[in-house]
Amino acid sequence: MLGSALLVGVIAGCVGMGGILLPPALVYVGGLDFHLAAATSMWAFLFPAAEGTFTYWRRRNVDWRMVAWVGAGIVPTALVGAWANVAFPESVPIAVLALLMIVTGAVNLLRSPVVEQGRPFEAPTLLAVGAFVGFGSALTGTGGPVLLIPILLLLRTPVRAAVGAGFAVALVVAVASTAGYVYYGSVDFVLGTALGLAAVVGVVAGARIAHAARVKTLQRVTAVAIMGIGLLIGAQTVW
Repeated sequence: MLGSALLVGVIAGCVGMGGILLPPALVYVGGLDFHLAAATSMWAFLFPAAEGTFTYWRRRNVDWRMVAWVGAGIVPTALVGAWANVAFPESVPIAVLALLMIVTGAVNLLRSPVVEQGRPFEAPTLLAVGAFVGFGSALTGTGGPVLLIPILLLLRTPVRAAVGAGFAVALVVAVASTAGYVYYGSVDFVLGTALGLAAVVGVVAGARIAHAARVKTLQRVTAVAIMGIGLLIGAQTVW
């Protein structure tokens, strides 16, 4: 499980979306049930999210206005998503998530690289995005970037800015979702802390790779990663 967390950190540091791999690893490698795996993953995400946010902020790739409005939309819906995770089966929303990621990855793989964002997003748009990300992330235990980054890329946000925002928003998602899981279910804080610290090491390495790569290369890698993770989720759901 520590090895899985390290790999998750590398992928997250590079393209911002390694978190989706941690819950399945805890289920199939660690033998945890899905609800405990999702809850523990959320706590574990807190550590690499903090490291990733600092790394991307230091390189001026975090838009704090965007993060503030998205975070405001996340908090209430993340609590609801944590409740829904405990109360309902996860197969249908996970299937929708997989389809969204596959389509988004394909679109971004075919379009030209995004270098600049045309204009800032309006506050209602960011609140709506945050509400969707908060509920979906808490429901599936995947962390904020897995949903936020594909949406930002569809809205023509530069790749590094999208990844930086994803890390910062993941902090909000981790705190709000963990609070919901503590209230509605259970969290293995010892295991989650160990996994989170292992993921931090991977995030440092992955972030260096991301900032050394060309924008076009990074966008293609990100798009392929989104599609691959979406296919993985879909295969897991069918299985």
